[in-house]
Amino acid sequence: MERIEEYLEAILDVQEKEKRVARTSDIAKRLNVKPSSVTEMFSKLKEMGYVDYIPYKGVVLTEEGRRIAEKIKKCYKVFESFFRFIGVDEEKAKLLSCEIEHHADEDVIKKICPIISGFCNLCENCRVEEVVLSNAKEGKYIVLMAPPSIPIKVNECIEVVENDDIVRVKMGNDVFDLSKDIAKKIVVRRC
Repeated sequence: MERIEEYLEAILDVQEKEKRVARTSDIAKRLNVKPSSVTEMFSKLKEMGYVDYIPYKGVVLTEEGRRIAEKIKKCYKVFESFFRFIGVDEEKAKLLSCEIEHHADEDVIKKICPIISGFCNLCENCRVEEVVLSNAKEGKYIVLMAPPSIPIKVNECIEVVENDDIVRVKMGNDVFDLSKDIAKKIVVRRC
């Protein structure tokens, strides 16, 4: 399935960037394969219902083919953003994301999105309710994820009192000042 997804993603890229039908030569160049292999795959993708293919003219994605290609593309972007967020250099982030994009499911993506929600710009209207503490506005939150080395624990209710150069958090009667670096490692959801 991985190879099929690569083809669908390449076709989507051509359709979106160049606003036209994807031709055999486009995909052969993008995937570094022989044109005869592309033609064979186009026929296979048509049989599977992922593309509309006219020999010597090219292919366009069907609704199902587009759905799969967009899912893979989103996975890639989420992983690339995640790796960049944790400090992996751009080239390595791209390489790792390309390897993982075909193996992740929606569950994994849902777990990563809260971590990078304030860092990425992937979704026009991000519906992720969770944010990293460094991006939280003043108010009350429940802690979803936190490093064990800090006094704030998972499932505790906290209040962000200030979020400027430092993040000032109130928990019960205790007040903690956290650096932005530490606050980036804590995921919260507004109560």
